[in-house]
Amino acid sequence: MKGYLIILFFITGTANASEAISNKYTIDSDNQLILSNGNIKAVGHVHAVSGDMTIDAEEAIYHRENPNDTYITATGNPIKYNGITEDGKPFSGNSKKLKYTPETGEVILTDEAFVQQNGNTLSAEVITYNTITKKMIASAAPGKRVRSVIYPDKVSQTKK
Repeated sequence: MKGYLIILFFITGTANASEAISNKYTIDSDNQLILSNGNIKAVGHVHAVSGDMTIDAEEAIYHRENPNDTYITATGNPIKYNGITEDGKPFSGNSKKLKYTPETGEVILTDEAFVQQNGNTLSAEVITYNTITKKMIASAAPGKRVRSVIYPDKVSQTKK
């Protein structure tokens, strides 16, 4: 289990962020293409919004060639994402790659993945978060480690 850190409810309130995500996506970019397989590709200054969640990336693809297995991928240097949890607290993060599968609720952040909320941070090569089960798994690259910095509630409350 070395190199893996399983965190349940790592960042307070982030678990409820999925409830703020709507059933529609608004994507603005420099260019958008509908590919021959039906996928939609957005390129250049991609800004995607779903509910209170925003993602800024260099490129994003909505994969819909298989209606039973749709997902969204994004790449950037880095991709930046921000949102508001149900209790009104902001969270943010970044990575170089992202894959989101709405059907399973799985969000996979890869390549220098980082998440932050209320001063608590998690960084790893891969961070997988399931918006349905509320489980987060962080794994390190070979020879590297996962790092989390967690502040007790008392510390967070004194900064308010």
